[in-house]
Amino acid sequence: MNISNSSTTSANTASSASTTTSTNSQISDMFLQLLVAQIKNQDPTNPTDGKEYVSQLAQLSQVQSMDSISSLMTSTSRQVSSLQKQSIGALTGQKVMVSTTTLSTDGETAVSGRTTLAHAASQVTLTLKDSAGNSYPVALGAAPAGDVNFTVDPKTLGLPAGSYSMSVTTDNNQSGLSTELMGTVKSVRFPLTGSDPILTLQGIGDANYSTITQFTAA
Repeated sequence: MNISNSSTTSANTASSASTTTSTNSQISDMFLQLLVAQIKNQDPTNPTDGKEYVSQLAQLSQVQSMDSISSLMTSTSRQVSSLQKQSIGALTGQKVMVSTTTLSTDGETAVSGRTTLAHAASQVTLTLKDSAGNSYPVALGAAPAGDVNFTVDPKTLGLPAGSYSMSVTTDNNQSGLSTELMGTVKSVRFPLTGSDPILTLQGIGDANYSTITQFTAA
């Protein structure tokens, strides 16, 4: 059990509870002040019906309950967000497979990947293309329907370090073929904008957390 994290969570919960109590107290004081002022300034010849005071008290109770629920949801949301960050951060050093159409290679690290065929094909080709338009085809041979594994070795293919787009073609013109790459998570970044966490994968580059398709033991 992480005592530090537990203490922090408890402190946050206590702080939230204290804030809620303070807010409810302020609402009650304000309501009582308004109620007293209303009673003092009512028309003696036409006094306010007591039922109206009861109704106002009921409304106060509803407002306090809604405020308490809102504060509790905010506190819970923050705790869940903290736990999610800890969980995602724990991926550092682990292997994951991501769905991607790009590869940012360091020119040294071989990367394994796969594509998925809807139908069998006599010839499957993975093509990498750099920003200058130079193509580096990788013949994967014949393959049945289903997953087709491959390896991109920069040294063997003569790929300089840099960014490449990837696409898969077949001799029977299958379209929309996906490409996935496997890499070790080197770091995790949480954008201040609140968008998806960014994983930096060894030999692959950056990928959004939402693109993970498989977790594998390191």
